[in-house]
This record gives sequence, structure tokens and C-alpha cells, in this order.
Amino acid sequence: MKESLAVPVETSPQQGNAWSTRIQKIAAFASEQCRSRDTVHSAICTITGSPEQLVISLACTAKSEDQVPELMQYVNDTLLPQMESALGVRFEVKNLQFAVAGKESLLAAPEHAPEAELPAHWLDQPFAAPKQTPTPGSGLEPASSVSQSGASPADLSMA
Repeated sequence: MKESLAVPVETSPQQGNAWSTRIQKIAAFASEQCRSRDTVHSAICTITGSPEQLVISLACTAKSEDQVPELMQYVNDTLLPQMESALGVRFEVKNLQFAVAGKESLLAAPEHAPEAELPAHWLDQPFAAPKQTPTPGSGLEPASSVSQSGASPADLSMA
């Protein structure tokens, strides 16, 4: 019985480089196709993985909110099938992200807890719930102030 000396396609260095070059060209094609549309502000596409587990990540930013559904339909119905046809492989994972230019909701000023209130060793238990104390006038004071006035606490059960 003879042993096969053939190298599998995936492990061949020349084939690996050819595959990388091919998926980079297809990703650049997708980015350019999105950017060429007059409704698109920006777009970027990357393709990673092997032919068995191909992953596409595509982020498109539309110029206005009402153009997003049209952009989504174009990507899903036209662009992705063209790319899969050119590659000869279907995408295993599709990370598609659509946004609107200039619609970022940023806080006016970052909200930080005062240094004194931060626990000293929070990395020892990063998932532990922090102790929170209500600030006066926030409506979250303990029920003791209500019971002192003679009123009974409200029943908040869903029963």
C-alpha cells in the first residue's frame, strides 16, 4: 500500500496566500460597491476564516435614516450573493452593521463615580454587584422614612 504524499489544499503555503489575497480583494470590492452608492456615507468590509468557516464583517453608514432599509436590502439581496458567488463559498457567519452618519448619541460629559466611592480591589471580584446608596431626593430613600410618618408601605407585588 502506497502512502499519499499530497499536501492538503488548506496547508499549502501558496494556496493559503492565494486564498488570503482573494478574500482581501472581495472585501475591498464589497467596501467599494457600498461606497459607490450615493446614499452611503462610509463602508468597510473584512473577510476572515477558511473556506469551511468564512466570516464576513461589513459596516455601512448611511447618510440618512430613511436610506438604511434600502441599504440593508441591497447588501442582503445583491452584494452578499455576488460575493459568495465570486468566492464559490457561502459565508458561515455574517456580521452586518448598519448606522446613520451623525446620529451617534454621545454623553455631554462622561459620568464617573467619585474616586472615594470606588472599591479599592474591584478587580478581585469584577462581577460582584456594587453597593449603591440612594442620593437624597432621588425617590429611592429607604422605607423607614415612610413608616415613621404612619403611612403603610405600598404593595408592589404583581399578584
